[in-house]
Amino acid sequence: MTKSNRTRCLALVGPLAGERRITQTTGFPIDSSQVLPAPDVVLMIAGPEPGAMLFRYTATGEFGGDTWHPTLESAGEQATYEYEDALGDWVHVPEDVEDAHGYAILYAAAQLNSREGS
Repeated sequence: MTKSNRTRCLALVGPLAGERRITQTTGFPIDSSQVLPAPDVVLMIAGPEPGAMLFRYTATGEFGGDTWHPTLESAGEQATYEYEDALGDWVHVPEDVEDAHGYAILYAAAQLNSREGS
């Protein structure tokens, strides 16, 4: 996939006001003993093929789950549904960044560290 044919955005996830609306687990069927951690950042990636992926990570790099969506818009709507007011603004991953996943994790860690230092 060429760089011009993709969209990569991330958004920070702050503390949730209540319980998580969606719980991600490892494997299928859903197993409550294998709940993945709540994310600090979500990463949306869409390319020239139909569909978009929504990935969830903690600021320490733990995987928090992923979901496929038919469009970039529906992936964004899912993130808004899951995290409501805790979802931050979407930020584009720079074109020259090859590893968007690593970038999202480092971005989240840097933002959280700067908040703690304030």
